[in-house]
Amino acid sequence: MSEALKNTVSAGSAGVEDYSITAVPGDERKSVLNIAVTCCAWIISMSTLFAGGALASGLTFGQSLLAGALGMLILAVIGFFQGWMGAKYGVSTTVLARHAFGRAGAGLFGLVLSITLGIGWFAWQIAFFGLTIEQMFPDAWFADHTVAMVWGGILMLTTAFIGYKGLAAISFIAVPLVFILSIWGIVAAVDHAGSFDALLHAQPSSGTGMTLFAGITLVVGNAALGAVVFPDITRYGKTPLKGGLGASLGYFLGGLFCVGAGAAITLAAQVPGLGSTPNIPAAMAQIGLGFFAFLILVFAQWTTNDNNLYTGALGLRNVVKLPKFVLVLAMGLAGIAIAVVGIQDQFVPFLNTLGTYVPPIAGIMVADHWIVGPYIRRSPYRFGPGTEYATINFVAILVVVLAGFIASKLSFGIGPINAVVIGFAGYVAIVYLFRLFHIPYSIGNRREDASGF
Repeated sequence: MSEALKNTVSAGSAGVEDYSITAVPGDERKSVLNIAVTCCAWIISMSTLFAGGALASGLTFGQSLLAGALGMLILAVIGFFQGWMGAKYGVSTTVLARHAFGRAGAGLFGLVLSITLGIGWFAWQIAFFGLTIEQMFPDAWFADHTVAMVWGGILMLTTAFIGYKGLAAISFIAVPLVFILSIWGIVAAVDHAGSFDALLHAQPSSGTGMTLFAGITLVVGNAALGAVVFPDITRYGKTPLKGGLGASLGYFLGGLFCVGAGAAITLAAQVPGLGSTPNIPAAMAQIGLGFFAFLILVFAQWTTNDNNLYTGALGLRNVVKLPKFVLVLAMGLAGIAIAVVGIQDQFVPFLNTLGTYVPPIAGIMVADHWIVGPYIRRSPYRFGPGTEYATINFVAILVVVLAGFIASKLSFGIGPINAVVIGFAGYVAIVYLFRLFHIPYSIGNRREDASGF
């Protein structure tokens, strides 16, 4: 590593390094509004609009809103506890996971985030963005599939490169704009339907029915991973309550609004879907949004996918001694290349499989912080130079695998929520039994140095 990079790594805090593996100092903390808007921008995405459209294919508009509200409320509750911890200690999700999983276990979690969010889903979202823009403007040079992927990917990479300040800046532009334009979309949908009452009771856009519970499951599954990694945003919160509450409120409102807009536009336009997927761009065009639909699509993708890359880079930074901005560039360019080559869909089954095992991580982190740490292990959380962590907590990793596997096999409940609950309860029970019978459940120890490693 060059001397310049060593200096950047050892600083570990200022500028584009963005306190990636050290605690955010008090004078850098942000208001509850700042946290809320940044998390709101995270959930305002094309996938959430499409989730709303998918609800409208089997539910009325009123039922779609109810499913959206209940689903986002579940995620807000889970995210609150994660967000509280991030703001309390000022560290990222993977650094926070060091106590629960051990230093190597948290590194494994970081690798999973870098592969799933930082490269895989980042690439998929770029390819999806290119297709969407191409559909909106089929004859424009900037809407050529490849061209749109490149400039869209660069936009998303830029704010992730800057760090939290970049995410917050684009969020304060995007959130009000997308809210205004989505309201416009809902108003246009009401006008297209004839009245709000007609829209509220409009029949599903397809003949296939959907239960309310299935709709809630769809909403939760769409955005569960974001709630797990709330600490990546809330580490900038002024207090634990402000961090957790701001993130949860922003995520809930943004998700509900986006789901409602997607459902309203889809029900009003009644355009054929793309297979089983609602054609949101065509629906926007049908109700007359025109260029404003383009703005919604650009900002909705931008403010979500830069967070994917940002979180992936923070996860990988917990593993390798390279500055975060180097990781953002490398992972972002890799994602763009994968999308341009057109092989992103080949990763989706693998990414979905990995994603199954991320929700129980939140259950274990919450259990370790509130129950196992203070009452069973009797060791309070602390971070910074001199802090000792286990090298690896093999019980935590075993419970993640078991919880993810069991949740994937259950035919009832909501998959991600099942995984969180099983992870929480299973981890507490097994650690308690191991401690009761004096059986070690972690091995080795690692002391944090001045650089955060």
